[in-house]
Amino acid sequence: MVLAAGQGTRMRSRVPKVLHPLAGKPLIHRVLDLLYGAGAARVMVVLGHRADEVRRALPESVDVVVQESQLGTGHALQVAAPRLQQLGAARVLVQLGDEALVRPESLRRLLASDVGDGAPVGLLTAHVSDPRGYGRVVRLPDGSVERMVEELDATPAEQSIDEVWSGTMLVHAPWLWANLGNLPLSSKGEYYLPDLVNLARGQGLAIHATLTEDEEEVLGVNDRAQLSQANLVLRQRKIDQLLQSGVSVVDPATTYVEPEVEVEPDVTIQPGCHLRGRTRIARDCEIGPNTYLVDTDIGAGSRVWFSVLEGARVGQRVQIGPFSHLRPGAVIEDEVTLGNYAEVKASRVGARTQMHHFSYVGDADVGERVNIGAGTITVNFDAETREKNRTVVGDDAAISSDTMLVAPVDVGAGAMTGAGAVVTHDVPSGEVWVGVPARARRRRRNYPPPDTP
Repeated sequence: MVLAAGQGTRMRSRVPKVLHPLAGKPLIHRVLDLLYGAGAARVMVVLGHRADEVRRALPESVDVVVQESQLGTGHALQVAAPRLQQLGAARVLVQLGDEALVRPESLRRLLASDVGDGAPVGLLTAHVSDPRGYGRVVRLPDGSVERMVEELDATPAEQSIDEVWSGTMLVHAPWLWANLGNLPLSSKGEYYLPDLVNLARGQGLAIHATLTEDEEEVLGVNDRAQLSQANLVLRQRKIDQLLQSGVSVVDPATTYVEPEVEVEPDVTIQPGCHLRGRTRIARDCEIGPNTYLVDTDIGAGSRVWFSVLEGARVGQRVQIGPFSHLRPGAVIEDEVTLGNYAEVKASRVGARTQMHHFSYVGDADVGERVNIGAGTITVNFDAETREKNRTVVGDDAAISSDTMLVAPVDVGAGAMTGAGAVVTHDVPSGEVWVGVPARARRRRRNYPPPDTP
């Protein structure tokens, strides 16, 4: 169960706190990823502030309940209890909606603890260098948990304790239903989850406590500074993972890689790169410097530098850059070269095609071994019909500098245009067309005539 009802006033934002992006995804989605990664069978989210807006951002598979009056974390559990009982939950894992840095393996260790009749509550705790602001975990001499104490109620000795509760709690459901109504009302008029620990201890029951690997796991997001820190933590974790897997990251301080990105060994990432979304990079590539990739696949042995690629598919041994732009739907086959200020959108560019500079290919199918000269434009948009039309260029064609291909148009295999041609009609295979509008001039030299076997 994710507690996401709070207003998040310290964010100073019109956007609900849990919808602020963390490493490329809304914060609440990072929490959901964490829970599913730890093996949660079902997830429920408790909403409150701007509930409808947050609900629209959640997957349909997530159960939602609304806490109309935000009367504390314990009250949120009370509101959700009827639905949880209806689902037949045996154990309930409670996770704060602004804590996405917990490692899945830490949650799995907590879930593996023997939380049940004799020990109905399990806590995820951490040793932190600065425990100010946290509730402390007070232990007995034998190491077992005695109780939890809020900072305001702690004695000086208790305030020196550096073990704190992360905000994650695992509770045995039958015990929870019998005791949830016994949570005391605080001086602020709210009900708090940590009081479940003290209720269990008052009944002579044990409490399980599972330590996190490091204190970063308990960092929450309550303001913009903490959001920035959380982004830094996730970024550094990903960089460390890449380095350990055989990827060379030349300057980690200027390299931004989101968690879902996959990079094979023997890839070199130069400074100033942003790798986002579902990007996949095969081995032996060189990416950057100063390259932006989002939801893009790069084939083995390719190089991309000083360029932007969005939703593109790039083959093997391709050279892209500097200052190229691949927009969604671009498919670049093996051994293509795209140079200075080459732009491709919703098009296929065939193997070993050359497009070195200052050209735009949009809504087109370009064959293999085509040479696209500087300044070539596929004129794909009809301003009267408001429709996009496609251009087809056959294998081995040569499109000379400053050619305008006015779609819909088909340039046949081996055909050639003259410099500055405006092509408004289909060009047969092997013919040379020139002029404005372009007309047939002759057959292309050294190109076989039609019907030649």
